[in-house]
Amino acid sequence: MFAYIKKLLSESLIYGLTGVSSGLLTILLVPIYTRMFPPEDYGVIGLISTTMALLSILVTLSLDNSAHRWYWDAEDINDQKATLASWTWCQITVSLFITGLIFIFAPWLGDILIKRDDGVVYLRWSAVTLPLGVLNIVFTNWLRMQRRPWSTLAFSFGNGLFNFLLTIIIVVSLRQGLRGIYIAQVVTVAISSIVAAYLLVDWISPQRFQWWRLLKMLNYGFPMIPAGLASWIINLSGRYFVQGYSSIAEVGLYQVGNTVATMVALVTSAFQLAWGPFALSIHKQPEAKMVYANVLLIYLWATCLISTVISLFASEILSFFATESYRNASVVVSLLSFNYVVVGLGYIASIGPTIVKTTRPYAEALFAASALTIILNLILVPHFGKEGSATATLIAQSTVPIYVFYRSQKLYHIPYRFGTALAIFVFAFLLASFGTRFSMTSQTLMIVIKLILVSIFISTLFILRVVSFKQAYHFLLRGIKE
Repeated sequence: MFAYIKKLLSESLIYGLTGVSSGLLTILLVPIYTRMFPPEDYGVIGLISTTMALLSILVTLSLDNSAHRWYWDAEDINDQKATLASWTWCQITVSLFITGLIFIFAPWLGDILIKRDDGVVYLRWSAVTLPLGVLNIVFTNWLRMQRRPWSTLAFSFGNGLFNFLLTIIIVVSLRQGLRGIYIAQVVTVAISSIVAAYLLVDWISPQRFQWWRLLKMLNYGFPMIPAGLASWIINLSGRYFVQGYSSIAEVGLYQVGNTVATMVALVTSAFQLAWGPFALSIHKQPEAKMVYANVLLIYLWATCLISTVISLFASEILSFFATESYRNASVVVSLLSFNYVVVGLGYIASIGPTIVKTTRPYAEALFAASALTIILNLILVPHFGKEGSATATLIAQSTVPIYVFYRSQKLYHIPYRFGTALAIFVFAFLLASFGTRFSMTSQTLMIVIKLILVSIFISTLFILRVVSFKQAYHFLLRGIKE
């Protein structure tokens, strides 16, 4: 049993290196941004990134998923090249069209979305990255298709590091302000695209483009687009509600709080990438269902521990990363941290439907949760601001694994210990909520109390029988010997 768990952990670590490297560089920019920009400017960053995330879904048209499907369907290299070329030129064409629309309607969009005169400039600079970034996306996926994880890591980390250093030079040294952030992005994407074009020149030749191939790929990927839009609504649309009902400064605080919470996402995203291939690779093994059941508890306990630590020490983290004007961002850290835990639960829940070859339960859950997100934002944000939006996100996102688990058990029953899983999550959330709202004049004593709360949660690993002392001992002993 633990051999399977260890394999999953090792694969999560490998898959997580790319996300962790780029994620850490993003987090390291926070101390710079929060000292260079007021919350209002940070709010602009949040709204622009949210808008670009939406446009990226429309530009990609889920062709990245389709490309993987068609690539692995063929053994002939020329056929594989036709798949990549068809995807590449379609996405370049669509991204150029959308970028053109943004340039034309930027004054109107800036007034509606950003409500600042300089919003036009940032929208246009960001829009340029859409067509320039296509080859980066294609090249990264091509490396994954070639099963070259270290090359993928090197390319992604190189991009991230170059953008990090260039941003510091332009924003800090040259004092270009917010515009400098987007100039650095455009330059980074342009240079990496030149590298990608050189390495992919034979794979993406226009002569390899095939209309019939593209139409089949679009037909395959189209049903996934609404699911992507639903996921965007659940996790990102709240920023628009905060800006509409409160202020752009509140969006800035929300964005900083979310950046701190992404420390949890670095772990959960690595798990998500490893989970699918791992779970499917063992589904014919007799002990597979028991492994799935144990993974649920171990995943929940580990990610809830990380979320609890980050939630309890959010104020201390923000005091290090940001200035006093951003201190109030800590109120959303706990909610958003646990939201990332719940996102990962949805992937665990979907293994049953995946094994029986249906994605309908997950899609249904996403659509229902996206509608609930909008309703809850309309109700909560006018009264509670950014904390109301974070609450809406967590509640709506929580309905996804609940519904998918319910449907999954009817399709492919797995002996999950749902009572224990619920106890872990609720106990961690209550500890985090209590610790973040409990205050004392002595900072030292406050830190000691928080450490005690963390220790109390750690004990649930054995109290709730997630693992026994004997199992933990043998697991650690094997790791030391190897």
